[in-house]
Amino acid sequence: MIILYACLVLLVVNVMLPGSRLSRLGHKLWRHTWLVWLALAVQVVVISVLPDGRGLSEAAHLSTYALAAAFVAVNLRSAGTFVIGVGGLLNLVAIAANGGVMPATRDALEASGWEPTPGHFANSALVADPHVQLLGDVFATPSWLPVHSVFSVGDVVIVAGFALFLHETCWVGRATRLIQPATTESSAPAG
Repeated sequence: MIILYACLVLLVVNVMLPGSRLSRLGHKLWRHTWLVWLALAVQVVVISVLPDGRGLSEAAHLSTYALAAAFVAVNLRSAGTFVIGVGGLLNLVAIAANGGVMPATRDALEASGWEPTPGHFANSALVADPHVQLLGDVFATPSWLPVHSVFSVGDVVIVAGFALFLHETCWVGRATRLIQPATTESSAPAG
């Protein structure tokens, strides 16, 4: 959920910046957003509504990444979406390598103040023998924040991809764009 909150903050900040036009999102909407909403709904059910579905919870958690991958595949016309897909792939590698659970470090869990409920499925947890721990939840938001949690390198890449999507979609004028479209004009002086 930390990704969702970070993206909402980016959206609010984007609205306040001069040169940004949120109305431009209407011209470049993502297609098949229901895939993302379905993936989020499945994660909420697995984590919060039916947290003791051992075995099934891990499989359902992994399936949400297939939904997200399908969303990225149909929206690859945006560099930001591609970066989001890379972040999701990094998370998928860590989760798949650890049996459907994102491996978290003890330091990150303690720093965030977040403790999973014993006996319930946690999408992020301490894993006895973690694989690719570097891609796991190794960062934390401080426990004093209203939204305190752990997050991964993949999560950071996803949020950066969303920022790039907002930039390439909402910013007006070529001088403000980070990514310049290719021009067909010759750079030779007229003579």
